[in-house]
Amino acid sequence: MSQKIKKIAVYPGYSNMLKDQMFDLESEAGKQLRGLPILQRYIGLRDFLSQKGIEIHTFDMYKNLRDIDLWLMLEANPRNYFFFISRLINPRKVIPVILEPPVVSPWEWKYLHFWSRLHRFVLTWSPELVKANKKFMKFHYLPFSFDVSKYDYYNSKPKKNLCLLMQSNKASRVKGELYSLRREIIRYYETRGDNLLDLYGYGWNTLNTQHLGPSEPFYTPIYKGMAEDKWETFAEYKFIFCIQNAIPAGDYECDIFMAITTGVVPIYLPPQDADTYIPRDIYINYNDFENLDDLTDYIKSIVDTPVYEEYRRKGWEFINSARFRPFTVEQFCEDVYKTIQVALK
Repeated sequence: MSQKIKKIAVYPGYSNMLKDQMFDLESEAGKQLRGLPILQRYIGLRDFLSQKGIEIHTFDMYKNLRDIDLWLMLEANPRNYFFFISRLINPRKVIPVILEPPVVSPWEWKYLHFWSRLHRFVLTWSPELVKANKKFMKFHYLPFSFDVSKYDYYNSKPKKNLCLLMQSNKASRVKGELYSLRREIIRYYETRGDNLLDLYGYGWNTLNTQHLGPSEPFYTPIYKGMAEDKWETFAEYKFIFCIQNAIPAGDYECDIFMAITTGVVPIYLPPQDADTYIPRDIYINYNDFENLDDLTDYIKSIVDTPVYEEYRRKGWEFINSARFRPFTVEQFCEDVYKTIQVALK
Protein backbone atom coordinates (compact mmCIF):
# COMPACT_ATOMS: atom_id res chain seq x y z
CA MET A 1 0.00 0.00 0.00
CA SER A 2 1.24 3.45 -0.87
CA GLN A 3 2.52 5.48 2.06
CA LYS A 4 0.82 8.61 0.73
CA ILE A 5 -2.91 8.47 0.19
CA LYS A 6 -4.08 11.58 -1.61
CA LYS A 7 -7.09 10.39 -3.59
CA ILE A 8 -9.93 8.21 -2.32
CA ALA A 9 -12.82 7.00 -4.44
CA VAL A 10 -16.19 5.81 -3.22
CA TYR A 11 -18.09 3.10 -5.04
CA PRO A 12 -21.57 3.79 -3.61
CA GLY A 13 -23.46 1.00 -5.37
CA TYR A 14 -26.28 3.37 -6.34
CA SER A 15 -26.23 5.33 -9.57
CA ASN A 16 -28.14 8.26 -8.06
CA MET A 17 -25.15 8.93 -5.76
CA LEU A 18 -22.63 9.25 -8.59
CA LYS A 19 -21.21 12.54 -9.86
CA ASP A 20 -20.53 13.39 -6.22
CA GLN A 21 -24.26 13.60 -5.49
CA MET A 22 -23.64 11.72 -2.25
CA PHE A 23 -21.74 14.80 -1.05
CA ASP A 24 -24.56 17.25 -1.84
CA LEU A 25 -27.77 17.63 0.18
CA GLU A 26 -29.36 19.59 -2.69
CA SER A 27 -28.68 16.88 -5.26
CA GLU A 28 -31.41 14.60 -6.54
CA ALA A 29 -30.05 11.88 -4.25
CA GLY A 30 -30.32 14.24 -1.31
CA LYS A 31 -33.87 15.28 -2.14
CA GLN A 32 -34.99 11.66 -2.57
CA LEU A 33 -34.08 10.98 1.07
CA ARG A 34 -36.91 13.29 2.20
CA GLY A 35 -34.96 14.62 5.15
CA LEU A 36 -33.26 11.40 6.24
CA PRO A 37 -29.82 12.39 7.61
CA ILE A 38 -27.78 10.02 5.45
CA LEU A 39 -25.57 12.17 3.23
CA GLN A 40 -24.35 14.32 6.13
CA ARG A 41 -21.85 11.63 7.12
CA TYR A 42 -20.26 11.65 3.68
CA ILE A 43 -20.19 15.44 3.46
CA GLY A 44 -18.57 15.53 6.89
CA LEU A 45 -16.02 12.91 5.82
CA ARG A 46 -15.15 14.88 2.67
CA ASP A 47 -14.53 18.04 4.70
CA PHE A 48 -12.58 16.15 7.39
CA LEU A 49 -10.30 14.43 4.87
CA SER A 50 -9.77 17.68 2.98
CA GLN A 51 -8.19 19.10 6.12
CA LYS A 52 -5.79 16.13 6.05
CA GLY A 53 -4.81 16.79 2.45
CA ILE A 54 -6.92 13.95 1.07
CA GLU A 55 -9.61 14.34 -1.57
CA ILE A 56 -12.58 12.01 -1.82
CA HIS A 57 -15.08 11.71 -4.67
CA THR A 58 -17.31 9.13 -6.24
CA PHE A 59 -15.14 7.09 -8.60
CA ASP A 60 -16.68 8.55 -11.77
CA MET A 61 -15.22 11.96 -10.95
CA TYR A 62 -11.70 10.70 -11.59
CA LYS A 63 -10.50 10.69 -15.22
CA ASN A 64 -8.13 7.80 -14.61
CA LEU A 65 -8.97 5.10 -12.04
CA ARG A 66 -5.25 4.36 -11.72
CA ASP A 67 -4.82 7.71 -9.97
CA ILE A 68 -6.96 6.46 -7.06
CA ASP A 69 -4.93 5.47 -3.99
CA LEU A 70 -7.74 3.88 -1.96
CA TRP A 71 -11.34 2.85 -2.45
CA LEU A 72 -14.34 2.71 -0.13
CA MET A 73 -16.94 0.18 -1.29
CA LEU A 74 -20.34 0.69 0.34
CA GLU A 75 -21.56 -2.86 0.97
CA ALA A 76 -20.19 -6.10 -0.42
CA ASN A 77 -22.32 -7.83 -3.05
CA PRO A 78 -21.80 -9.59 -6.40
CA ARG A 79 -22.66 -6.50 -8.46
CA ASN A 80 -20.10 -4.38 -6.63
CA TYR A 81 -17.42 -7.04 -6.97
CA PHE A 82 -18.08 -7.34 -10.68
CA PHE A 83 -17.24 -3.66 -11.01
CA PHE A 84 -13.85 -4.09 -9.34
CA ILE A 85 -12.97 -7.38 -11.03
CA SER A 86 -13.89 -6.13 -14.50
CA ARG A 87 -11.55 -3.15 -14.03
CA LEU A 88 -8.71 -5.20 -12.55
CA ILE A 89 -8.69 -3.16 -9.35
CA ASN A 90 -6.57 -4.65 -6.57
CA PRO A 91 -8.92 -5.64 -3.71
CA ARG A 92 -6.13 -4.79 -1.24
CA LYS A 93 -6.78 -1.16 -2.14
CA VAL A 94 -10.49 -1.51 -1.40
CA ILE A 95 -12.05 -1.08 2.05
CA PRO A 96 -15.59 -2.52 2.13
CA VAL A 97 -18.03 -0.76 4.46
CA ILE A 98 -20.71 -2.97 6.00
CA LEU A 99 -23.82 -0.81 6.40
CA GLU A 100 -26.72 -3.23 6.72
CA PRO A 101 -27.54 -6.23 8.95
CA PRO A 102 -28.02 -9.76 7.55
CA VAL A 103 -31.78 -9.32 7.08
CA VAL A 104 -31.14 -6.51 4.59
CA SER A 105 -27.92 -7.75 2.99
CA PRO A 106 -27.94 -11.56 3.31
CA TRP A 107 -25.27 -12.29 0.66
CA GLU A 108 -22.82 -9.95 2.34
CA TRP A 109 -23.09 -11.81 5.65
CA LYS A 110 -23.49 -15.33 4.30
CA TYR A 111 -20.24 -15.13 2.37
CA LEU A 112 -18.40 -12.77 4.75
CA HIS A 113 -15.72 -15.35 5.52
CA PHE A 114 -14.83 -15.59 1.83
CA TRP A 115 -14.97 -12.04 0.47
CA SER A 116 -13.36 -10.44 3.53
CA ARG A 117 -10.19 -12.42 2.81
CA LEU A 118 -9.65 -10.30 -0.29
CA HIS A 119 -9.20 -7.10 1.70
CA ARG A 120 -6.77 -5.81 4.27
CA PHE A 121 -9.48 -4.04 6.26
CA VAL A 122 -13.27 -3.91 6.52
CA LEU A 123 -15.28 -1.16 8.23
CA THR A 124 -18.20 -2.44 10.29
CA TRP A 125 -20.52 -1.53 13.16
CA SER A 126 -20.55 -5.11 14.47
CA PRO A 127 -18.69 -5.53 17.79
CA GLU A 128 -18.60 -9.30 17.26
CA LEU A 129 -16.67 -8.95 13.99
CA VAL A 130 -14.27 -6.41 15.49
CA LYS A 131 -13.58 -8.72 18.40
CA ALA A 132 -13.09 -11.77 16.17
CA ASN A 133 -10.57 -10.37 13.69
CA LYS A 134 -8.29 -7.32 13.65
CA LYS A 135 -9.02 -6.63 10.00
CA PHE A 136 -12.51 -5.48 11.00
CA MET A 137 -12.38 -1.82 12.04
CA LYS A 138 -15.20 -0.29 14.07
CA PHE A 139 -17.43 2.63 13.25
CA HIS A 140 -20.67 3.43 15.06
CA TYR A 141 -23.91 3.12 13.16
CA LEU A 142 -25.81 5.27 12.37
CA PRO A 143 -23.77 8.49 12.11
CA PHE A 144 -26.38 11.13 12.94
CA SER A 145 -26.56 14.90 12.65
CA PHE A 146 -29.28 17.37 13.57
CA ASP A 147 -29.95 21.09 13.75
CA VAL A 148 -30.08 22.14 17.41
CA SER A 149 -31.78 25.43 16.53
CA LYS A 150 -34.90 23.65 15.22
CA TYR A 151 -35.71 21.78 18.43
CA ASP A 152 -38.11 24.39 19.84
CA TYR A 153 -39.92 24.59 16.50
CA TYR A 154 -40.36 20.83 16.25
CA ASN A 155 -41.25 20.57 19.93
CA SER A 156 -44.08 23.07 19.60
CA LYS A 157 -45.72 21.69 16.45
CA PRO A 158 -49.40 20.71 16.88
CA LYS A 159 -49.86 16.94 17.14
CA LYS A 160 -51.92 15.01 14.60
CA ASN A 161 -52.21 11.80 16.56
CA LEU A 162 -50.85 9.74 19.42
CA CYS A 163 -48.48 7.37 17.54
CA LEU A 164 -46.59 7.14 14.28
CA LEU A 165 -44.91 4.25 12.47
CA MET A 166 -42.85 5.36 9.48
CA GLN A 167 -41.26 2.35 7.81
CA SER A 168 -41.33 0.52 4.50
CA ASN A 169 -43.29 -2.64 3.77
CA LYS A 170 -40.25 -4.90 3.66
CA ALA A 171 -39.79 -8.62 4.24
CA SER A 172 -36.91 -11.00 4.82
CA ARG A 173 -36.49 -14.73 5.28
CA VAL A 174 -33.45 -14.20 7.50
CA LYS A 175 -33.81 -14.99 11.19
CA GLY A 176 -34.06 -11.88 13.35
CA GLU A 177 -36.13 -9.77 10.95
CA LEU A 178 -38.55 -7.31 12.54
CA TYR A 179 -40.67 -6.58 9.48
CA SER A 180 -43.32 -9.02 10.67
CA LEU A 181 -43.47 -7.18 13.99
CA ARG A 182 -44.18 -3.94 12.16
CA ARG A 183 -47.14 -5.61 10.48
CA GLU A 184 -48.40 -6.95 13.80
CA ILE A 185 -48.34 -3.45 15.27
CA ILE A 186 -50.20 -2.05 12.27
CA ARG A 187 -52.90 -4.72 12.42
CA TYR A 188 -53.28 -4.28 16.17
CA TYR A 189 -54.03 -0.56 15.94
CA GLU A 190 -56.14 -1.03 12.85
CA THR A 191 -58.27 -3.58 14.75
CA ARG A 192 -58.60 -1.32 17.81
CA GLY A 193 -60.52 1.11 15.67
CA ASP A 194 -59.73 4.18 17.78
CA ASN A 195 -57.29 5.75 15.29
CA LEU A 196 -54.28 5.96 17.60
CA LEU A 197 -51.62 5.10 14.98
CA ASP A 198 -50.77 6.60 11.59
CA LEU A 199 -48.59 4.75 9.07
CA TYR A 200 -46.24 6.29 6.50
CA GLY A 201 -43.66 4.79 4.18
CA TYR A 202 -42.93 2.92 0.94
CA GLY A 203 -44.71 -0.17 -0.28
CA TRP A 204 -48.00 -0.04 1.65
CA ASN A 205 -51.41 -0.15 -0.07
CA THR A 206 -49.80 -1.00 -3.42
CA LEU A 207 -48.92 -4.00 -5.53
CA ASN A 208 -45.46 -2.55 -6.17
CA THR A 209 -43.33 -4.27 -3.52
CA GLN A 210 -40.64 -5.80 -5.76
CA HIS A 211 -37.87 -3.52 -4.51
CA LEU A 212 -38.56 -4.37 -0.87
CA GLY A 213 -37.47 -8.00 -0.73
CA PRO A 214 -40.00 -10.87 -0.63
CA SER A 215 -42.77 -8.50 0.48
CA GLU A 216 -46.42 -9.11 -0.27
CA PRO A 217 -49.01 -6.36 -0.75
CA PHE A 218 -50.31 -5.04 2.55
CA TYR A 219 -53.42 -2.86 2.71
CA THR A 220 -54.56 -0.89 5.74
CA PRO A 221 -56.85 2.10 6.29
CA ILE A 222 -54.37 3.72 8.69
CA TYR A 223 -51.86 4.33 5.87
CA LYS A 224 -51.30 8.04 5.22
CA GLY A 225 -48.91 7.90 2.26
CA MET A 226 -45.39 9.25 1.91
CA ALA A 227 -44.04 11.94 4.20
CA GLU A 228 -42.54 14.88 2.33
CA ASP A 229 -40.12 15.53 5.18
CA LYS A 230 -39.41 12.97 7.89
CA TRP A 231 -38.42 15.55 10.52
CA GLU A 232 -41.62 17.57 10.05
CA THR A 233 -43.81 14.48 10.16
CA PHE A 234 -42.13 13.02 13.25
CA ALA A 235 -42.74 16.27 15.10
CA GLU A 236 -46.50 15.93 14.55
CA TYR A 237 -46.85 12.94 16.89
CA LYS A 238 -46.44 12.23 20.59
CA PHE A 239 -44.84 8.79 20.23
CA ILE A 240 -42.81 7.13 17.47
CA PHE A 241 -42.53 3.36 17.06
CA CYS A 242 -38.83 2.78 16.36
CA ILE A 243 -38.76 -0.76 14.99
CA GLN A 244 -35.53 -1.38 13.08
CA ASN A 245 -34.88 -3.91 10.33
CA ALA A 246 -33.25 -6.07 13.00
CA ILE A 247 -31.42 -5.47 16.27
CA PRO A 248 -27.98 -7.10 16.22
CA ALA A 249 -25.49 -5.56 18.63
CA GLY A 250 -24.02 -2.35 17.26
CA ASP A 251 -26.77 -1.62 14.75
CA TYR A 252 -28.47 1.67 15.61
CA GLU A 253 -30.78 3.19 13.02
CA CYS A 254 -31.73 6.84 13.12
CA ASP A 255 -35.40 6.78 14.15
CA ILE A 256 -34.80 6.90 17.91
CA PHE A 257 -32.48 9.88 17.48
CA MET A 258 -34.83 11.67 15.09
CA ALA A 259 -37.66 11.18 17.57
CA ILE A 260 -35.62 12.76 20.35
CA THR A 261 -34.50 15.72 18.22
CA THR A 262 -38.08 16.48 17.18
CA GLY A 263 -39.40 16.42 20.74
CA VAL A 264 -41.13 13.04 20.47
CA VAL A 265 -40.89 10.09 22.87
CA PRO A 266 -39.54 6.94 21.15
CA ILE A 267 -41.10 3.51 21.64
CA TYR A 268 -37.95 1.56 20.98
CA LEU A 269 -36.98 -2.06 20.54
CA PRO A 270 -33.25 -1.76 21.37
CA PRO A 271 -30.23 -3.83 20.29
CA GLN A 272 -28.79 -6.07 22.99
CA ASP A 273 -25.90 -3.70 23.76
CA ALA A 274 -28.10 -0.58 23.98
CA ASP A 275 -27.38 0.02 27.67
CA THR A 276 -23.74 0.66 26.77
CA TYR A 277 -24.68 3.67 24.67
CA ILE A 278 -28.24 4.84 25.34
CA PRO A 279 -29.80 5.63 28.74
CA ARG A 280 -32.88 3.54 29.50
CA ASP A 281 -34.86 6.51 30.79
CA ILE A 282 -35.02 8.38 27.46
CA TYR A 283 -37.24 5.88 25.65
CA ILE A 284 -40.12 3.50 26.26
CA ASN A 285 -38.75 -0.02 25.92
CA TYR A 286 -41.04 -2.18 23.81
CA ASN A 287 -39.75 -5.23 25.71
CA ASP A 288 -41.10 -3.94 29.02
CA PHE A 289 -44.70 -4.73 28.09
CA GLU A 290 -46.40 -8.09 27.87
CA ASN A 291 -48.57 -7.01 24.96
CA LEU A 292 -49.65 -4.01 22.91
CA ASP A 293 -52.70 -3.50 25.12
CA ASP A 294 -50.46 -2.82 28.11
CA LEU A 295 -48.13 -0.63 26.08
CA THR A 296 -50.99 1.45 24.71
CA ASP A 297 -52.55 1.87 28.15
CA TYR A 298 -49.23 3.13 29.45
CA ILE A 299 -48.52 5.69 26.74
CA LYS A 300 -52.07 7.02 26.93
CA SER A 301 -51.70 7.43 30.69
CA ILE A 302 -48.55 9.58 30.51
CA VAL A 303 -49.57 12.00 27.77
CA ASP A 304 -49.45 15.62 29.00
CA THR A 305 -47.98 14.55 32.35
CA PRO A 306 -44.60 15.24 34.01
CA VAL A 307 -43.59 11.67 33.16
CA TYR A 308 -43.91 12.37 29.45
CA GLU A 309 -42.00 15.63 29.75
CA GLU A 310 -39.24 13.87 31.68
CA TYR A 311 -38.68 11.46 28.79
CA ARG A 312 -38.30 14.40 26.44
CA ARG A 313 -36.05 16.40 28.77
CA LYS A 314 -33.67 13.52 29.42
CA GLY A 315 -33.60 12.57 25.76
CA TRP A 316 -32.61 16.07 24.72
CA GLU A 317 -29.93 16.18 27.42
CA PHE A 318 -28.50 12.87 26.20
CA ILE A 319 -28.32 13.77 22.55
CA ASN A 320 -26.46 16.98 23.41
CA SER A 321 -24.07 15.26 25.81
CA ALA A 322 -20.65 13.65 25.45
CA ARG A 323 -22.30 10.24 25.79
CA PHE A 324 -23.86 10.71 22.34
CA ARG A 325 -20.42 11.23 20.77
CA PRO A 326 -20.16 7.68 19.26
CA PHE A 327 -23.13 8.39 16.98
CA THR A 328 -21.95 11.75 15.67
CA VAL A 329 -20.66 12.47 12.19
CA GLU A 330 -17.47 13.74 13.81
CA GLN A 331 -16.81 10.34 15.37
CA PHE A 332 -17.60 8.61 12.07
CA CYS A 333 -15.01 10.74 10.30
CA GLU A 334 -12.40 9.92 12.93
CA ASP A 335 -13.18 6.19 12.72
CA VAL A 336 -12.84 6.13 8.93
CA TYR A 337 -9.66 8.19 9.06
CA LYS A 338 -8.20 5.78 11.61
CA THR A 339 -8.73 2.95 9.15
CA ILE A 340 -7.15 4.98 6.35
CA GLN A 341 -4.10 5.61 8.54
CA VAL A 342 -3.78 1.89 9.25
CA ALA A 343 -4.02 1.25 5.52
CA LEU A 344 -0.91 3.38 5.05
CA LYS A 345 1.23 0.91 6.94
